[in-house]
Amino acid sequence: MASQQSGVARPVVAAFSAESGRTEPVEFGLAASAITGAPLVVVTAGHGADAGEEPGTLTALRAELEGRGLTPDIRAVAANRLTDALTGLDARLVVLGTSHRGTAGAALLGTTVERVIHASACPVAVVPHGYRRPEGGLRTIGAAFAPTDEGRAALHVAARLAGVAGARLRAITVLSPDHAAEQSHGLLARQHQDVDPAEGEAARERLHEVAQLREALAAAAQGIDTDVDVLFNDPADGLLAASRHVDVLVMGSRGRGARRAVILGSVSRKVAERAECPVVVLPHGALEVADALLAQAEAHRAP
Repeated sequence: MASQQSGVARPVVAAFSAESGRTEPVEFGLAASAITGAPLVVVTAGHGADAGEEPGTLTALRAELEGRGLTPDIRAVAANRLTDALTGLDARLVVLGTSHRGTAGAALLGTTVERVIHASACPVAVVPHGYRRPEGGLRTIGAAFAPTDEGRAALHVAARLAGVAGARLRAITVLSPDHAAEQSHGLLARQHQDVDPAEGEAARERLHEVAQLREALAAAAQGIDTDVDVLFNDPADGLLAASRHVDVLVMGSRGRGARRAVILGSVSRKVAERAECPVVVLPHGALEVADALLAQAEAHRAP
């Protein structure tokens, strides 16, 4: 990590829970800082100067980072000011952790995560419980593609991140399970008109969506090793399955709400809650900030 370099105004901001002591967001923030050269700021709630003695978990975190030769910028804020602190530092990336494990091993998003994602104007990374940085670095970057502005933005950012990290890009699109049946109809059945016209229309729609993915991939990922995954599943379930095979998954938000905030739709929420890898959510309008961060990463790597 380039530790708090002077002249670098826009940091990577990671939330740390002194209550749980879990360091997953900090670890991901350190990785992002190392790749981009942006300074890392760690924000923790409820332990300001008026809150008494520093918790042991925070002391341990500080000692661990100093033991790595880093000078951590750790800022304690009042609990009711955490969202404002995380979104008010003009960050280029905010990193959060899921709150705890729920039923069936699902990690549940806390209210702070929801509020920060809704209020953020930059990319937000949600890091699963138990995350550890891959020893070999990022090897596969996933992009959740749909033929929408948000889906194309996710593919663009994932492709650029793959280029910076020297990783492989996996472009993932999830189609209705009904479309899978189209693959079982042979040419002879079509010639004999044994296929329902509605099924034929669904097949054309499927082919069109895959063609749009390949077209977008050709434009966004020149010179990058790529895979294409076309899954037939519930959208969230398909992306959750794909999260087992990538190091980071980039996805767009559903749309825009009040104050240009991201509206975290049911698919985005379920994937961010339960994915087995970090999920980078791109709020509407955050593409410019993501591009600036990746441009900084390219410049940082160039020497």
